[in-house]
Amino acid sequence: MSDKNKGSAREYIESYINEQTEQDYLLKEQPRYDPTKPIPEAPSMKEKEQEQPKEQPTSAPFNRHAATVNPIRTDSSEDQLPSTALLTSREQRNEIHDAALTVCADLHENLMTCFQHGSWWDKAKMCEEQKQKFWKCYNTQKQFFKDVGYKAPMNTEKEDAKILVGAYKLREKLDEKARA
Repeated sequence: MSDKNKGSAREYIESYINEQTEQDYLLKEQPRYDPTKPIPEAPSMKEKEQEQPKEQPTSAPFNRHAATVNPIRTDSSEDQLPSTALLTSREQRNEIHDAALTVCADLHENLMTCFQHGSWWDKAKMCEEQKQKFWKCYNTQKQFFKDVGYKAPMNTEKEDAKILVGAYKLREKLDEKARA
């Protein structure tokens, strides 16, 4: 049989398999502490200072490259605008999210109550009815707030309060439409 399998893939692979156990491997590869071997000493500070070549003093306090300059002239105030706009945009998104949750708070509460204390059938269906009602309200309110510019940087508190009242009226209108 070995004549038949001579030069087979199995023999080739078995020739490379080492019959070592994990313990043998760890004993062979693990570093050992030899108490008779002296510990090499770290180079002293004086030696390190001598090894480092003296650098040429520069006119600048730090050796940095010059800042990149845009070749097209612009006002410096415009350079600051994108970072400020980004922050206000992020803050506006968070405010819109919070306001939409506030307007649809009762539906969100119904959804959470369904998940926590609902019937087994509702839980098996993942509270689909309550979930659809909540997400429809939330997405509608969120879109409304985006469209009217709720909490935009140039809005006043009075304008934002008016928009919030409009959101509650929209919610009432949608609830009446759902009942009909």
